[in-house]
Amino acid sequence: MIRFRILGAGGAIPTPTHTPAAYWVTVDGTAVLMDPGPGALVRLVRCGDAPGGVDAVGLVLFTHLHPDHHGDLVALLFALHSPLTASEAPLRLYGPAGLTDLLAALGGIYGSWLEPRKRELVVTEWAPGAALDLPDGGRIAPFAVDHPQDRLTRGDALGYRFTDAAGHVAVFSGDTGACAGLENAARGCDLLVVECSAPDGLGVTGHLTPAEVGELCAVAGPRRVALTHQYPAAAAADLAAAVRRRFDGPVEQARDDSLYCVPHENGETPT
Repeated sequence: MIRFRILGAGGAIPTPTHTPAAYWVTVDGTAVLMDPGPGALVRLVRCGDAPGGVDAVGLVLFTHLHPDHHGDLVALLFALHSPLTASEAPLRLYGPAGLTDLLAALGGIYGSWLEPRKRELVVTEWAPGAALDLPDGGRIAPFAVDHPQDRLTRGDALGYRFTDAAGHVAVFSGDTGACAGLENAARGCDLLVVECSAPDGLGVTGHLTPAEVGELCAVAGPRRVALTHQYPAAAAADLAAAVRRRFDGPVEQARDDSLYCVPHENGETPT
């Protein structure tokens, strides 16, 4: 079972229904906080999927190191510095090369305030070809995507492919333009959560438009598609209808708190 909660369906510019990137993904018994952008922790607590709040966060993934994808990392580490937290399990962070430099830079500003009081902090920089095997038999694997990087990131921006013990697959694009890495990762997947940052005609380098998403899906053939990372003009448009001009499968334009499950379960966002 894979449950994919979209905590933040927007980009760097928030709207009332689309706040910056943040995702809570559960693969069988393993929960993952992915790209904790500004406000991610508040939205995580409000959604009800993480009893215990920050104590429930044990594994954090980053696709790249732009601020709208890690803005609440400081908030998370500061919260875990509090003696009022309970968990003593390691906090594991995975991301592209440059993640350790980001943590060092933040530590240079905040010092020991960002050191978890009761938990070991384990940081792994990884690249396409690596994989994390999960306790229940699932797997998380990064793949390369096409997105401009800041000076901290020394490697590729990443997308992620989640596989549960039963073989169900959910793919997350991260921020990207059209690229072979995403097309290959998404082939035949059960759920594709893909960025769609701008309407057709207003495309931005390193991001996807509905036409590009539709062309990608027509080739890769995902069984279901959820559109995320929408800037204000995209959030106000009917992106799903534009994607359907090129792809005839189920497409949903996500909002904050949308939920997608593989296989389908009651209570999730309809497509």
